[in-house]
Amino acid sequence: MREEILKQFFIGDVDAKVLAADLVGSMVAKGDMTKHPIENMSEDFQIWPQHLIRLCDAVLQGEIEPRYLQSIGFCIVASDCFEFDSDTSEGDLVGETAYDWSAPEINYPLTLANVEKFRQRLLTGENPFQIIDAS
Repeated sequence: MREEILKQFFIGDVDAKVLAADLVGSMVAKGDMTKHPIENMSEDFQIWPQHLIRLCDAVLQGEIEPRYLQSIGFCIVASDCFEFDSDTSEGDLVGETAYDWSAPEINYPLTLANVEKFRQRLLTGENPFQIIDAS
């Protein structure tokens, strides 16, 4: 997975098909662990809720498999170049969503129903999740 391709998707320079192709091979299972090979980009990029909403839309339209949100979430959390300010409400939404995506086994499974709820949370700031959504 290349951070630059994800950034280009966020700003609309590449479509979901290009991002989906780049995500193939982004999750490598090693025993009970998953590794995420990532190619870093060279410049900083601020992520906003609308960027993650764009990802949710691509998943809901069947252009990207929901499971790849795990790789994307991990990439955002682990990146030195992707930025979000968790001291702001928008940055907090980005961070919370990226962390949720990066560890679906302890947060919310990456199902279409949950992706719709992630989208709603990113749009409104309200949490639509219930305990049952985590199983």
